[in-house]
Amino acid sequence: MKRIPLIVSLGLVGLLGHGAATAAPVAVATWNFNNTLAADEAGAPALSAIDPLGASGFVTDTVFGVTRQVYRFDGNQTPSEQAGLSVGTVGLLDGDNAYSVDIVFQFEANQSSWENIFGVSNRQSDNGFYVEPGNKLQVWPTGDGPTTFTFGDYHRVTLTNRGNGTVTAYMDGIFQFDLTTASMDFSAYAGANPSRLIHFFADNVAGGGQGEFADGRVALIRLYDIELTRSDVVDIGTGTPPGNGGTVPEPATLALASLGLLGAFGVRRRGRA
Repeated sequence: MKRIPLIVSLGLVGLLGHGAATAAPVAVATWNFNNTLAADEAGAPALSAIDPLGASGFVTDTVFGVTRQVYRFDGNQTPSEQAGLSVGTVGLLDGDNAYSVDIVFQFEANQSSWENIFGVSNRQSDNGFYVEPGNKLQVWPTGDGPTTFTFGDYHRVTLTNRGNGTVTAYMDGIFQFDLTTASMDFSAYAGANPSRLIHFFADNVAGGGQGEFADGRVALIRLYDIELTRSDVVDIGTGTPPGNGGTVPEPATLALASLGLLGAFGVRRRGRA
């Protein structure tokens, strides 16, 4: 696998740390999976299940030490048999590319070399947000982060899109990368995705790199119509319940986000059939 240096800069926002308390940003849609795919917010759309095998559904699980309901997505790597969720964002998000997605989920096992977290191409492009073969977060095809994603464990993963071709990722509140890419821009797929759909966990069905899927469980999805700052990511993780019971604990290693993560990470490129 060829490695190309990538200089990752968190910028002034990342250097400022978590200062005076401010109100946490408000999500435009929150899905808690308490035996429903409906959103908490009045007028926000329900998620649509992608469940070709009829094997997905709600189960009881322990999330960060709390027993609660989650949604288990169960499919196969064959593109037409993958499972997941989708939602249209026209009328929910503004018509630009600035947005943030905050997810509490797990992949049950490493079932493929790549696992799709979400994409905005209407499953027509391999570009998207993944766990890559080295078990790091990556926006394909641009770069990845330093923290290992462990399978069978719940993680809180946050991706923010500044709207100017820049995305930032966090895992369990810890900064992962800040990079330039159009892979997560709705505008890049306007013709293929007029409803501005977000597909969670189900990989692309057109082009190369298909079959990058793993079964998993999701406890929370929150959608914001802004780019969250690092302090925002901290605020929504410590002050807002992740779903039907319990809270997301503040990561003990949060200080790493501001003390040691401005550095050079490698870009992992994958081969294509």
